[in-house]
Amino acid sequence: MGYGFLAEFATVLTIILIVQTYARIFARGLTDAEYVAVGERVGGIVGIVGGTLYTFLFARLLMRRLATRFVAHGVVVAFTAIVFSIAGSVAGHQGVPAGYILASGLKLAAGASAGFLYSRSVSLNRNVV
Repeated sequence: MGYGFLAEFATVLTIILIVQTYARIFARGLTDAEYVAVGERVGGIVGIVGGTLYTFLFARLLMRRLATRFVAHGVVVAFTAIVFSIAGSVAGHQGVPAGYILASGLKLAAGASAGFLYSRSVSLNRNVV
């Protein structure tokens, strides 16, 4: 579960860093409404793309610690990231945007793919030795 939390934490941190960098370096003097709009756009893009990538990366990191059931563990990482994502959205926005459905599906695919690809590499290595 910790890896799923880390995937979601990394996604949120990336969104914050991008928005802050943009607002403080590239577009100083934004109005509050413009700042919110930038945050929503960045969150919509990075939340989907970054969330998928971080889920894959953190699920892949977990695989090194496991001996079996890689796909199942990858799905658990993804499911945990999804739970934290939805909980954060409900707490922060009092709702869940429609884009979260796509993001959740991509996270599940990323976690399962990380497990599947790792299981294949383990199988290939066992056959070579």
